[in-house]
Amino acid sequence: MQATIKHICLADDDPDDYYLFSRTLREVNDTVAFTWCNTCDKLLQFLRTHSPQPDLILLDWNMPITDGATCLRKIKEEAALRHIPVIIFSTASTPGAIETAIESGALKYMVKPFSIAGLKEVIIEILKTPMK
Repeated sequence: MQATIKHICLADDDPDDYYLFSRTLREVNDTVAFTWCNTCDKLLQFLRTHSPQPDLILLDWNMPITDGATCLRKIKEEAALRHIPVIIFSTASTPGAIETAIESGALKYMVKPFSIAGLKEVIIEILKTPMK
């Protein structure tokens, strides 16, 4: 039986992306809890100190200070965090980035859409993603 996603954590430095995602998520499913962290350090601090942990992390690949690749490695290196599925959710879509993300432990790599309708479709797909 597939696990239900009850809590998503978005790690993205762009407040506009946070706003659009949170608003659209509420339209698609208003029962899913949502947390936003605008840096990798804040994400790691949140994951280490809050219980229960989120069911899924959406991680932007192109973040300043600590980029998504480094952040993903840090998550997967910590025994207490590595079980949390991570989907890379980014505008970057180079084959090298996608390959690196999957090899580093990402569940999947999704490119951010350029419309609200596209975002709604992506959120529906995310919520249907089987959790490992």
